[in-house]
Amino acid sequence: MDRIPQDVEALVRDAAQASPGYGGDFAEIPRIARRQQRRRTAAVFAGVAAVLAVAGVGVAADRGPDPAPVDPPAVTPTTVTVPPGAQRLMLNGANGEYRTFDNGTMTYTELGRTQVGEFSVDGSWQWRLHQLTGPDRWDGVVGRADGSIVAAGPSGASTELVVVDAAGAIVQSRDLGEPVALVSADEKHAYLWRPSGLVEHTLSSGAERVVVPRELIEVDDVFGGQIVTADVANGLLALVRKATPCVVELYDLSGPDHAGMYTMAEDRTCSRVTGLRLSPDAKRVAVAMWFIEPGSGPHVEVLETDGGTNIGGTDVDVQPAEVDPLMAVAWVDDKTLRGVFFHASTSTASDLTPFTVVL
Repeated sequence: MDRIPQDVEALVRDAAQASPGYGGDFAEIPRIARRQQRRRTAAVFAGVAAVLAVAGVGVAADRGPDPAPVDPPAVTPTTVTVPPGAQRLMLNGANGEYRTFDNGTMTYTELGRTQVGEFSVDGSWQWRLHQLTGPDRWDGVVGRADGSIVAAGPSGASTELVVVDAAGAIVQSRDLGEPVALVSADEKHAYLWRPSGLVEHTLSSGAERVVVPRELIEVDDVFGGQIVTADVANGLLALVRKATPCVVELYDLSGPDHAGMYTMAEDRTCSRVTGLRLSPDAKRVAVAMWFIEPGSGPHVEVLETDGGTNIGGTDVDVQPAEVDPLMAVAWVDDKTLRGVFFHASTSTASDLTPFTVVL
């Protein structure tokens, strides 16, 4: 098993805290997932097809909805279709029990320990389960275009980082020494939070370099609730901090400095941002936000990273819960993104609410 150099600083935090994901507080999500006693909703999830057809969510106002599948998608071992250039829709941070359908029969699926969930992004909403073993649970998961997965999770008092091939076999496993968090990954690198800041971790060798110093983002501990959500793509870091919950900050990894700071405020007043994801070319960012209005649900907005121009979005009708849902989202192309909202909970089954945004 590869080991990282011992002189690399390790992020000191509680070993049970993790889940960088695409939404929710870095510190609070895992704690909620383990302890939150969420009430069971009265309306049981009736399949992805029903959500798309009845709720009509996920499409920009000036576009028609994508055709919805007639039958609820079945849990299937076949490969999920990923169009060329599209991101994969992994349920990163889905720790708990979820209602899904298998040939029209409602089933309960446990995610976050040995299983990771994924939806296809080709419009069929095909459901796939990935069997992964190793750490105590999987808190960070990134699906790559070649079918492989980069994942990280707590292993005792440390963190294990693994690369799994398209067939599900672990081809690389590395002990990171101390608890850290996986923010993103590409073909060559994993991006990790460490005490010194955002670190670019070379998957082949374990070599690391700091690409965004902690002093630049001015945080004492990214797991202390100061960073709410973050993503990395094509040399750009996007993040939202708790102190400014409606401001999306961008940092250029080639010479870290502010590449932009954009406030999420349009016709309605932003309350908070809970998740985001950059497009593969980092020219756009999808942001999950909430409004101050009582009873409002999550809203997905898309910004151009160069200038912050708002180019579209949609409200998403999710089942009520005592905590904000997490967002997993994937860019299909520069005009389309698909995503799922879900709650992190191990005490009761949670619903998966899909959406599509067409720009």
